[in-house]
Amino acid sequence: MGSKERYHWQAQNVKVSGVDDMVLLSKISEDAITDNLKKRYMDDYIFTYIGPVLISVNPFKQLPYFTEREVEMYQGAAQYENPPHIYALADCMYRNMMIDSENQCVIISTGVSCCCHGYSH
Repeated sequence: MGSKERYHWQAQNVKVSGVDDMVLLSKISEDAITDNLKKRYMDDYIFTYIGPVLISVNPFKQLPYFTEREVEMYQGAAQYENPPHIYALADCMYRNMMIDSENQCVIISTGVSCCCHGYSH
């Protein structure tokens, strides 16, 4: 990383909305998790980690999260070098598969339980 490059949390003028990884919440409760997801959702941060798990909230609108820039940004990067993203998860799985020479499994759940009520769509 060059002297002018910075991790996303070191960049200036970056709006912080909630926490990227909810293991960093000062109090872990359903309300704290829901509040954090809502804060991030309202500012168009649709991806949030909780440890190794990636949570994605449907933004119900088009967002510029899936461009060539993101592909390059996440390819070969450590999970916490960039904001949470599905590309970080995919890259991590690919690298683990190549290093360990073992099949990998990703579970994708479309649960619509606790995290969606209270949001206006």
